[in-house]
Amino acid sequence: MISWLKGKIIQKWHVSSRKGVVLNVSGVGYEIQLLSKQIDVIDNCISQQFWIHEIKREDCTNLYGFKYINQRDLFRIIISINGIGPQIGMVLLEDFEVNKLVDAIQSKNIDILTNSQGIGKRIAERLVVELKEKLEQFKDKKKTTINIQNTNSSIHYDRYLEEIKSILNSLGYMDNEIKDSIKIIITNKKENSVLINSLTEE
Repeated sequence: MISWLKGKIIQKWHVSSRKGVVLNVSGVGYEIQLLSKQIDVIDNCISQQFWIHEIKREDCTNLYGFKYINQRDLFRIIISINGIGPQIGMVLLEDFEVNKLVDAIQSKNIDILTNSQGIGKRIAERLVVELKEKLEQFKDKKKTTINIQNTNSSIHYDRYLEEIKSILNSLGYMDNEIKDSIKIIITNKKENSVLINSLTEE
C-alpha cells in the first residue's frame, strides 16, 4: 500500500467537485486527489510531499493525499464507518481543521457538522456515535502540544525553525538563502516566539 509520496507536480486536474494533481515520482505519474484548500496554494513543477491513503477497487485505484499525517489518519478513521465513503471524508477535512473536527464530533455538535455539503443529520449522528471512542489519539496529541507550549517554549520554537527550513528547502531555496532567513528569525527570537505561540494556541 502506498503511504507517502514525494515528487514534482506536473499537472493539476479538476473533475466536478474533486481536485488533484499528477505527481512525478521518479518518472512515474501518480494521480492524487487533494483537499482544495491545499491544492490552491501549491505550484506546478515544485517538489511536494503527501501522506497517502490508497483505495483499491476492481476497476481502479484511487489515491487521496494530505499535507499532514493527522489529516490522513483522521480520514482513515472516518471512512472506516460503514456507508461513509472517501468523498465525505474529504468534504469534512476541507471544511474543518483536524482539532476542530474532533471537537465537533466529541462534543456531539450535529448542527456544525451538517453545515458541510452532503453531510445530513443521519451521517452526522453516525459520526458522533461511531467515532466517540476512536479519537483519543488526536486529543492526546493536542494536549501534548499544549503542554510543550506551556512548559518549554524554546523546544517549541526550535521545532518551528526546523519546519521552516524544511519548507524553504522543498520550495527550492538554496542553503545560503535558507541560512540567511533563519538568521533573521533568530535575531528576532523573542518577538517571533510570542507570535508562534499565539498562532498555535487554538
